[in-house]
Amino acid sequence: MSKRIIQILAAPEPNLFLFAFLLNFVYEVWQAPYYEFYNSPSLADKVRDLTHCSFGDGVIILICSWVVSVLIRSRNWVLHPTWKLTFLFTSIGLLITLVILRWRGYANETYRVNVSHVYGVPVLAVPMLGMSSLAVIQWLVLPPFILYLARRQMLGYPERKFK
Repeated sequence: MSKRIIQILAAPEPNLFLFAFLLNFVYEVWQAPYYEFYNSPSLADKVRDLTHCSFGDGVIILICSWVVSVLIRSRNWVLHPTWKLTFLFTSIGLLITLVILRWRGYANETYRVNVSHVYGVPVLAVPMLGMSSLAVIQWLVLPPFILYLARRQMLGYPERKFK
């Protein structure tokens, strides 16, 4: 591989996005029966919707990483995450998800869980948040695991330049 490709692959962002997309896609598939689109007529529609959700989750993970990077002034925090940085990274993802879901108005998860009952199991809704516990679990469990996998992948590149 060329040196430029190795530098790109050793950066935090591609690794975080790759693992975020893959892990969120698996999680989205597992919780797919609770989605309104699960009854879509074609498999292609289902895959498109799951891919869209997973891509969005990957972007949220990148935003979380960038916020933490700005706060500590280093993109390399991913290589040595403390429990505080991991907690901050995870909390930002949960907060962004909650804000996005509320911002989207009638199509948000709160509406889908509590009013239209087309997503999630209302019994599993988190009372104070008004969102499905499936999404809360997703944003509490996956970000630390994504961070772990990205770190392990990044440490595998011997040409990595530490700053």
